[in-house]
Amino acid sequence: MSYIIVTGATGGLAQAIINLLLQGDDHLVLFGRDITKLQQLKLRCSDTASIEKVNLDCYSECENIFSRQLLERGTPKLVINCAGSGLFGQLDKLDSKKIESTLSNNLLSVINPCKVLFEPMKKAGGTIINVMSTAALKGKAGESIYCAAKWGVRGFTESLREEAKGSKLRVVAVYPAGMNTGFWDDSAADYPTETFMSAEDAAAMIVNVLPQAEKGYISEITLSR
Repeated sequence: MSYIIVTGATGGLAQAIINLLLQGDDHLVLFGRDITKLQQLKLRCSDTASIEKVNLDCYSECENIFSRQLLERGTPKLVINCAGSGLFGQLDKLDSKKIESTLSNNLLSVINPCKVLFEPMKKAGGTIINVMSTAALKGKAGESIYCAAKWGVRGFTESLREEAKGSKLRVVAVYPAGMNTGFWDDSAADYPTETFMSAEDAAAMIVNVLPQAEKGYISEITLSR
């Protein structure tokens, strides 16, 4: 059975992407760490989706759960990595544990699923989309740790694409600018979120990169506002 994996599924952008994917025929497997939010999402998706609670920072958890998906469902046709978290403020004011957590939440949460799925998808074919931020493209005051995490994901994604060359796997990098979602609710920074794009608009632009030619595809997009 053809299926699609979405990580960070309870976030605003991920849910907007899921709403669009539900219009297709593929089964969705939705990953997140908040079981209550996942269960609420499952109710909305009904039988068209399954949920999996997982700490993507932990490789052993990822290996167990993603390997089970491969065994039970085969290789996914599409993986959209949306997991991540923010940390904003001047470096000297940031808590060291939050710094470590932010780096882990953003970087390992992408690396770990890709590590398990990379070889099977190289052989079977498919697409991995790593959703980052324009913070992966330009350093910003008050976002040093968030930028560091996203630049790490960018370097990983570009390297992964090089390793996939000559195979059936396509690796896509997406860099959205600010979106007006709950992502900013816990931020102490004063951002003009009313000027940000909606998650629905960003999701539509991301899903539009999925069609591909026989010998080419869109490998990265920047969603500006």
